[in-house]
Amino acid sequence: MSEIKLIKPSIEYAQKIEAYRAEFPAERERVTYDPSRIPGMDYLEKYDNVLDWLQFCENMSDKLTWYMAFRESDSKIVGFIVFRHKLEYDDDDIEFASNLGYSVCPSERGKGYAKEQLQLGLQKAKAFGFDNVRIVCRDTNIGSNKTILANGGVYIDTIHGEESGLNVNRYDLQTDMNIN
Repeated sequence: MSEIKLIKPSIEYAQKIEAYRAEFPAERERVTYDPSRIPGMDYLEKYDNVLDWLQFCENMSDKLTWYMAFRESDSKIVGFIVFRHKLEYDDDDIEFASNLGYSVCPSERGKGYAKEQLQLGLQKAKAFGFDNVRIVCRDTNIGSNKTILANGGVYIDTIHGEESGLNVNRYDLQTDMNIN
């Protein structure tokens, strides 16, 4: 039985979402060069309060779908994942685009939640009609690289961002993989 389930963020979870955001230090590792961006919670950093971000999520529902990785045993948000319906929407540079972006709360890392969350995210992508997705992560993010590989990720290549100065690994994943 799964320890977590993916549910869409809503107003009833506003305080929990804010608590999740507060756990991320400014020096967190990320794919983007924007130090305020929390993977899986795209654009939350642009809003002073969660309610405005939730409205943004609703307004973007035809392009992006956010999910909270919710641990049922204690009702804690342990992660976030965003599904980007088209690669073109993610970034200005299509080479750095990713269908799925995710994060795990710093206090909950190393417990297997990233792997489980990505498995559930692949199921969501499948429900949207995707057979394959693209995921990118920094080459130095060992945990994320392992998570992607553990979910059947096929390494494509490593690319370098001229503007960001970051090296990013690109992977393709099938949405119907049955990983244990």
